[in-house]
Amino acid sequence: TMPLTALQKRWLKTLLLDEKISLFFSDEEIAKQQAALQSVELLYRPERFVFFDRLVDGDAYTNLKYRANFREILHAVREKRYLNASYRSNRGAIIVRPDLVPVSLEYSAKDDKFRLVAYDGTVINVSRIEECHLTHRNVSNTHKQRVEKYVLIEVKDERNTLDRVLLHFAHFKKETEKKENTYLVKLFYDESDETEMVIRLLSFGPMIKVIEPLEFKQLIRQRLKKQKAYSI
Repeated sequence: TMPLTALQKRWLKTLLLDEKISLFFSDEEIAKQQAALQSVELLYRPERFVFFDRLVDGDAYTNLKYRANFREILHAVREKRYLNASYRSNRGAIIVRPDLVPVSLEYSAKDDKFRLVAYDGTVINVSRIEECHLTHRNVSNTHKQRVEKYVLIEVKDERNTLDRVLLHFAHFKKETEKKENTYLVKLFYDESDETEMVIRLLSFGPMIKVIEPLEFKQLIRQRLKKQKAYSI
């Protein structure tokens, strides 16, 4: 086994300061690692970063109920098991699902929230889950095949918008074409990331315009109508 370098140790100690680490390790495990790295200097401190475009009502990662629910979901995803869950709807009603099949947990950097994505297309904020328990029922061949989709957007050549778009979607496959005073950017993404893609594109406001496909434009309209309804 190769020993860790000083840089690797500094990186690991820095990760232990992230609140999300408590979702994957117990307090005892975290304390053990912190003790082992006590003499190591931090690579950086979290407060050095300022998120100017992130919502301030992110998930409570250190909340005991949140942590317990997150781990149950994670086990269900990894072991391909059914989940009994109850959660609050947007209207505050309690919904009980005895046959939920979690496919993945996705993190929204914009909202600073985790979401459960189920096989039937249901998407639930983990913070809305009141209770969930792993069942003994295994899921066979339930996972959807990865489906690649695309969205074509028109980007105004103002306020460094193109640079911000390309940086924001740096990890996505893309095609870019200049067209007079605008740019056409075609972004390719996995179907399971569609909700996150809608949220990300809306964050650019009037500086971008969705050209196609029609189905994605309808998702944008639905999201805006939903936001307007809650703001009234």
